[in-house]
Amino acid sequence: MSSNHTNREYVQLMDTIYERYHKALNGYEFDFKTEVEPFLEENKALASNILNFDTDSRFHDSTREKTSAELMELLMACHTSRFRERHFYEKYKFINLWLKHAKEEGLM
Repeated sequence: MSSNHTNREYVQLMDTIYERYHKALNGYEFDFKTEVEPFLEENKALASNILNFDTDSRFHDSTREKTSAELMELLMACHTSRFRERHFYEKYKFINLWLKHAKEEGLM
């Protein structure tokens, strides 16, 4: 296993991202200094760590890089209702798909 983080940490992070986005959609305005910045600092290592996952025929280098980049984008975008729901769900599903694949194939 090449990962320093567990699948459970990724599942919890994705749940938190989902919750934060829906909170923003319901009108909550996150404070950048006290809520967004600490969240980013706490979780950017998880997004970066995806680059250390092993690869296979489907989860190759470019997919691994895109998954990491998409997660980094969602870490920020989940704090604003201006991020289109369609884009949020596309990225959210994409990341979850590849995290599930990496877990099932023992890549993380």
